[in-house]
Amino acid sequence: METNAGNAFYIVEKNLKRTALSMSGAWEKSFAHLREQARAIAGEISRQSGQKDILRAVLTSDEAARIYRESFLYGREEALFGEINRREEPYFRRAKNRFFQYYLCGALAEETSLGTLAELIPFVCEEPAVFPVGGERTVAFLRNGQAMRAFERFAKLLDGVSAVYENNFLNACESVYTGHATFAIIPIRSTADGRLNSFYRQIEKYGLSIVMTCEVDSDDGENTTTFALVYKDLLFREMDGEPVYECKITFDDLNALADVADAASYYGAALYSVEALPILFSGRAHSFSLVFGLQNADFRGLFAYLALEYPQTAAIGIYRKLDADA
Repeated sequence: METNAGNAFYIVEKNLKRTALSMSGAWEKSFAHLREQARAIAGEISRQSGQKDILRAVLTSDEAARIYRESFLYGREEALFGEINRREEPYFRRAKNRFFQYYLCGALAEETSLGTLAELIPFVCEEPAVFPVGGERTVAFLRNGQAMRAFERFAKLLDGVSAVYENNFLNACESVYTGHATFAIIPIRSTADGRLNSFYRQIEKYGLSIVMTCEVDSDDGENTTTFALVYKDLLFREMDGEPVYECKITFDDLNALADVADAASYYGAALYSVEALPILFSGRAHSFSLVFGLQNADFRGLFAYLALEYPQTAAIGIYRKLDADA
């Protein structure tokens, strides 16, 4: 009996391999057609937006998202299975379309001349912000042990800044908004409390963005706090440390959260955290904060995907996460 069972498994495995081999040719053709579709979409986006850089158009033009969505109106509702396996069709269709979206967005992004991560700043700004150098630059924060250590680490990379002490971290954010300080330092996460939503509210209230972060241990060593250096504009500075993208997305369908997680994996990004935001903070249900690590990732494809599939995405920062010994 064991021999018969072994033979049966061998035959099934051989048949599955033969089927997979025959399917591979069809998938290769699908990839080629998707690239043709990407070229057609890129051409239409370029024509209607007047932009040669397709990714820049994708990140700044509502027309790009419309053209992209319309490209899925043709040939996507064909039957996949017969009656026997019809119940499997919704899942397989969702998985197939999801992959097509990833592949198509990656192909679209390759059509650009984008060379560095800093070029992605137009995702939320018309023009990249200029990192402030020279002159009198100040950093506002509440004077305590952990914040002082964060300031010391940031100051090494800011080429000459002075500290301005405030009564609280919220006043520090207001100082940046009013122009009385160049930067502010605020805590945004802790191992004890997770995401510190009250401080993120100040970032949103004053239109600030995160420039870089570092982790600082408490005096007793019991927990670690992540401190952010915040600025009045979204900007990115090339330096050592892992590039990180932090954003807020509101989903109409919670299943889409799994799509974004899969997209991160597909494009080689690390999805460090996904945290549900309280309605009081976000204004809507199903809003989440997501943090992506972009080291060695296809960030072009990821940003194209997020912009085209979730245009309601709001950037919190594109920044460097400093190493422990920075």
